[in-house]
Amino acid sequence: MKTMKEIAKMAGVSQSTVSRVINNNPNVNPEIKRKVLEYIRKYNYQPNRMARSLVKNKSFLIGIVLPELTNPYFPEILESLEEEANYYHYNIVLSITYGSLQREKEQIEMLLSRRVDGLIINPTDLSHVEHITKIKSILPTVICAQDLDGFDYVTVDHYLAGKIVAKYLINKGHINIGYIGYLKDKKLKGFYEEIIANNLNFNEDNYLVAPEEISDFTKSSEKKLLTKIIDNNITAVYTINDIIATKVINILIKNKMKVPDDVAVVGFDNTIICNLTNPPLTSVAQPTREIGRKSVDILIKKIEKTNAHTEYNLDQIFLPPRLVIRKST
Repeated sequence: MKTMKEIAKMAGVSQSTVSRVINNNPNVNPEIKRKVLEYIRKYNYQPNRMARSLVKNKSFLIGIVLPELTNPYFPEILESLEEEANYYHYNIVLSITYGSLQREKEQIEMLLSRRVDGLIINPTDLSHVEHITKIKSILPTVICAQDLDGFDYVTVDHYLAGKIVAKYLINKGHINIGYIGYLKDKKLKGFYEEIIANNLNFNEDNYLVAPEEISDFTKSSEKKLLTKIIDNNITAVYTINDIIATKVINILIKNKMKVPDDVAVVGFDNTIICNLTNPPLTSVAQPTREIGRKSVDILIKKIEKTNAHTEYNLDQIFLPPRLVIRKST
């Protein structure tokens, strides 16, 4: 293990310069920073984190709160979050809420007890965020993969994604399009507005089943889905994620219906499972690596401010979605 003194000597700089690079000080010449980082990575230099924490009065920990890891979408984001945090010499403490608002509150309290320097959260319920609002007043907090007024956030533009899906399906000649998702979701808002703008009907018959019904995969939910598709002559289905889209495809094929000849299916997230379905799934791609990277970049910027009460402009970033077309449509 090389010491800071040895790294400084090899890079031809002072120890204080190496320290500034490690602490991501913006006042370091980019070329010098690149040279120092080259030696740090080459020799896998690890600063004394305990001493660093004492000097800086920081834990150099970031709390990450996610709803689940069973959906491949979240591990993809998590990988990017950790990679970017490590770039800034921070570690992450991961907490999973399993979709429980109560557990989310408890896990945030746990993270606070660990003295994390900031939080990155994908909230369980955007209509109940009072506990997160309170935390934001004392600790830098970034909303990840969702948008929430009054907070810093990084997310894909779900509204635009809905419009893109609707335009694509309408251009393919679909008139009766079904939806499986939440009514308050912006994925539906843009989708709905685009359909209405094209003088097509969209009413309660187009809401096929609730996401939790299809997730349970019971015979009653399967029957309800098929009945609505057949009775309303639904020829395409738009779903809120790839997992539900995959289950829809399985139900259709199980009941002797062809995808996409009888019913086209569109997912959301463009996860690894899109190429594992038969046929491969058309899905809205989210730039997961960029979502994770930018979330950490914003949080570190807030952490490096003088204190949590420092006034600053909110960073609210919408990233563009992209429809990846495969054989399910």
